[in-house]
Amino acid sequence: MAASSSSQGLPDPESWQVFINFRGVELRDNFVSHLEVALTQAGINYYIDRKETRSEDLKVLFKRIQQSQIALPIISSMYAESNWCLDELVEIMEQVENGNLKIIPIFFNVTPEEVKDKGGRFRFMVFRENEKNGKSIADLQKWNEGQLIVEIVNSVKKVLAQLEAKPNVLPNNVSPVTSGGNPSCPTSREKPFFEDEMNRRLKQLKEKISFKSLETQIVGIVGMPGIGKTNLAEMQFHKKKTRFVFKKIVSSIREKSEQQEPDCLKKELLNGQECNDSADMFKRKIFVVLDDVSDKKQIDFLMEKLSLVKKGSKIVITTRDKSSIAGLAQETYVVPGLNDKDALELFEYHAFNDQTSSPEGSFLKLSKQFVDYAGGNPLALEALGKELCGQDEAHWEKRLLTLPHCCNRKIKTELKISYDKLSDQEKDAFLDIACFFRSEEEDYVKCLLDQYDSESGEDAVGELAQKLLISISAGRIEMHNLLCTFGKEIGSSDENMSGQRMWAYKTITETLCLKELISPDQTKQGKKKVRGIFLDTSKEEQVGTHSTSKNGKENTKIPLDMETFTDRFNQTDLRYLKIYDSLCPQNCKVILPDGLEFPFQEVRYLHWQNFPLEELPPDFNPQNLIDLRLTHSKMIERLWEDVKEVPRLKWVDLSYSTKLTDLSAVSNASHLRRLNLEGCEILKKLPEDMVNMRSLVFLNLRDCVMLSSLPDNLVLVSLKTLILSGCSRFTKFDLVSKNLEFLHLDGTAIESLPSTIQDFKKLVLLNLKNCKRLESLPDCLEKLKALEELMLSGCFKLKRLPEIKEKMEKLQILLLDGTSIQCRGFSDQLVNQQPLQINSLSMLRRLCLSSNDMIYSLQSSISELYHLKWIDLRYCTNLTSLLTLPPNLQYLNAHSCTSLKTVASPLALLNPTEQLSSSFIFTNCDKLEHVAKNEIICYAHSKSQRLSDALHRHNKGVAFENLVATCFPGSEVPVWFNYRASGAVLERELLPSDNGFVGIALCAVVSFENYKAQNNNFMVKCLCEFNNVDTSSTFFSFHIGDLSEEKEDQRTIKSTHVFIGFTSWLNINHCKELDLRRRCGPAKACISFLVTDGTREVAKCKVLKCGFSLVCESGNGSWDANADASDDASSEVTESDSCFQDAIDGPIDSESDNDNSSDKKAGEVRQGESRLWGFLRRGWLITLSLFVSSSTCIPI
Repeated sequence: MAASSSSQGLPDPESWQVFINFRGVELRDNFVSHLEVALTQAGINYYIDRKETRSEDLKVLFKRIQQSQIALPIISSMYAESNWCLDELVEIMEQVENGNLKIIPIFFNVTPEEVKDKGGRFRFMVFRENEKNGKSIADLQKWNEGQLIVEIVNSVKKVLAQLEAKPNVLPNNVSPVTSGGNPSCPTSREKPFFEDEMNRRLKQLKEKISFKSLETQIVGIVGMPGIGKTNLAEMQFHKKKTRFVFKKIVSSIREKSEQQEPDCLKKELLNGQECNDSADMFKRKIFVVLDDVSDKKQIDFLMEKLSLVKKGSKIVITTRDKSSIAGLAQETYVVPGLNDKDALELFEYHAFNDQTSSPEGSFLKLSKQFVDYAGGNPLALEALGKELCGQDEAHWEKRLLTLPHCCNRKIKTELKISYDKLSDQEKDAFLDIACFFRSEEEDYVKCLLDQYDSESGEDAVGELAQKLLISISAGRIEMHNLLCTFGKEIGSSDENMSGQRMWAYKTITETLCLKELISPDQTKQGKKKVRGIFLDTSKEEQVGTHSTSKNGKENTKIPLDMETFTDRFNQTDLRYLKIYDSLCPQNCKVILPDGLEFPFQEVRYLHWQNFPLEELPPDFNPQNLIDLRLTHSKMIERLWEDVKEVPRLKWVDLSYSTKLTDLSAVSNASHLRRLNLEGCEILKKLPEDMVNMRSLVFLNLRDCVMLSSLPDNLVLVSLKTLILSGCSRFTKFDLVSKNLEFLHLDGTAIESLPSTIQDFKKLVLLNLKNCKRLESLPDCLEKLKALEELMLSGCFKLKRLPEIKEKMEKLQILLLDGTSIQCRGFSDQLVNQQPLQINSLSMLRRLCLSSNDMIYSLQSSISELYHLKWIDLRYCTNLTSLLTLPPNLQYLNAHSCTSLKTVASPLALLNPTEQLSSSFIFTNCDKLEHVAKNEIICYAHSKSQRLSDALHRHNKGVAFENLVATCFPGSEVPVWFNYRASGAVLERELLPSDNGFVGIALCAVVSFENYKAQNNNFMVKCLCEFNNVDTSSTFFSFHIGDLSEEKEDQRTIKSTHVFIGFTSWLNINHCKELDLRRRCGPAKACISFLVTDGTREVAKCKVLKCGFSLVCESGNGSWDANADASDDASSEVTESDSCFQDAIDGPIDSESDNDNSSDKKAGEVRQGESRLWGFLRRGWLITLSLFVSSSTCIPI
């Protein structure tokens, strides 16, 4: 093509509507001349060259392309002979890919098949994987020139009309131009736009920019590559640019800067004017988008002149590096990924763009897995979709397996831009995280990455976070799947300068078994440069590598020749070594037939499960060691013989090393933070020098059954967590650290606690469960002002709590089950005991008094505990009444309170805006009186109505969970259930008045016949199916009774029980609101019940009767929240017993079956088109998507 025309009358540079790309020699004086006349008559502005001027800079034409709205590439027989045409086409396709331009390709005297043909006259080589993206098209009819021009003009008009309708957003598609005689043209699907999501982002960005503010403002839009920063900035620009006289988008600043255009920003902003205070841009408010900035220096010109521009100017900077706008931007907007629904739609558009309907079955399942991997990144969704387009299911499954270690070429190219800008240390940190330390704790990774100064790792992690290559979430370092795959691909390469990172079992074992090792990255000594090895021995069977012993039998362990090992790898490079079994740690299958030599001086991370020697070798130097883990070893007795300096050691884990006896090797580890000795069964004592561990924060001695005490006068000043659980011979506990926060003494042999425990001012948790010798607690217990959890379960010799006069305002959990505590604070009958001051426990939320025969009733003052939500009274066999309960109680479990007769009225307060679930369990309470059952039924009735009202007002979604649950001995379905039946199945035609329901109440009467649960698990499950009047149906399931218990003895339920549950289900109402004309409310309901043990149906337990009611919003339905339920208790069914989940602080777990609804959503019709062909020019791939996302195919 030629240079820009200099003809008079050209429109404003920002208002080009059409750019025509064609082979001038072939078409200028015939077809194109006629097209120009037609476009002019239609009032369409177009750009076209007037002469081919080789000396003209292509940048001028590229600028015209960028200023246009539509491109018309006319592919003719001589098109490929012009480098000029092809260069323009590359720019056109880049703009199309970025969503800035629409394309209407025209084939003149040539077919798409001829263009695609590798052996044809176009001579364009296509990479093999991109050939697969192409779609064959049937031979297209040739139109005469007049018809074609009319069709082209109509297509352009249609696109322009779409642009006018949505001036801020380029249309996503151009409908196909077809004629009545061309039935073979494929139907295209429309490219998704995600209007709701984009509007949400624009609104969030608008809040950052504050267009109404009179202050000059700089706002950064940041995000990982391909997330949509540029698109969002341009949309906001087009939406708001009319408010400004001077407005400009300066695109691709990083790329232009790399092409030695240091003044590119200055040139584009000044538009040829002199840089002085009188320049146009300094006279008015400006709105400028600076796209893809990677360094502050690139925008120095504007930042230096910022004081000259008029107040109220807005500057938006897009970048993938937060540090490039640090100190400049007043606000920063981080672009989020697409949600799952929109991501699936975008992926389907690119992967199935030759179809008008969405995928189903296995393709849908595979699509969701690819979408999950892409993590909402539009670039990845597009690239993966195109890569898979047209491939069969087998290819999809194979590609899914390679996703974690094989990066898509387009994605890799984009990510490499960010990677190449990293320093060597930052590259190493990035690759180490990607290959080995993803999702690890931030502080831990920083320590491992430190060079020889304590801040180098922190600096590297900080820079990676600034460049959005990692993120910090809940104290852990996370990395996007795309970046992780990219990092692993680079990190595993032999050509990596910092050394190869190896984790593939086959690669590692082959490297160690090779007689001769020839590698391009060998050091001068001929040894392989390796930075890390993670060998998972559980992979042995998967790759089929086995060894044979001397007697000819197959070995169950992997022999490791350490001479070969040290011979293959350079001693100064190896930093990370991990030998483990991911399936079963104690089965790690490595043996050392010739012993172990370990001269690797730089190792800082050594993990070796089931270590096969009694100690580490003498030549091991732990000078740089940071993390040492030798777990599940059946042989190790000590770490090393002599004391060695370990100046950097911070983590030691020797758990389940059953022969460990000596820990003196690390007694001088002054920087040690965590020491895990759990399960070291024969460890009798700890070294006296442990006092040197001044940095120790965590010490785990769980199940060290031979340990009887800690060293005398041991003070660990930094210790926060001490675990002595299961140390059955441990008899004496003394003050260890005043900074202690978590103390676990459960299962020890202690008889009392020292009075010095009052010095534990920071203690949050005190666990004394199953201390069977514990007889008393110190009177100073009330001094533990920070205590939140006090656990005394199973201390059966403990008969009293100390008098608590001072407020323990932090105490939230008090577990007294299985004790012999006699405290008037909870029982009115124990008159001989000092009463507990209830107001001293005002913040109590959870109270467990189960298995206590000394409780007959609860003290009336318990009603003052307004925060108490959870009470467990199971197996309190002498409990006779619950006349008073906390007002905000959500969960009460009175299972097997065999003497219980009466309950409080009401059970709990009913808040009109209450949205919290509640569960009241009275299984095996066979002495419950009629009035008590009445109260339970009444509460369930009223609570269901209140919840349905509150949820309908505040939540417009769907909640498939048991929000109200209760069970008690009985044999009839309460009369307020509108639909009732005998047996486990109930089918009913619904009334028109039922269409407005917002919830459903369900009831089942179950006979257990003294059934003993094998796993202490009972579940009464409900399956619901609603057939709508439009023939569609909705199915869901959940548990109305779910009682699971950790108890050694089998649980027995002795009689017939009534189960009542309520769930909010707003789906049908929502459907009705969407389309009242369809009347898609329910016409028929089929409800069925069954009893399971969590794995299968229990045949011995029968559902005798069942019922349900549709709960309407107050005033709109027949179910009145104030209905009289006085006769309900008399309406029951046969003998039974039942169950609920031991709900702690939340709703009963529910089970919803959403597969059908999700399949329907995934099966909705979406439109789109496919990219059909690509070609190679000048050694790199140009994906010419002439049928891509929204293009019209016009053959001649």
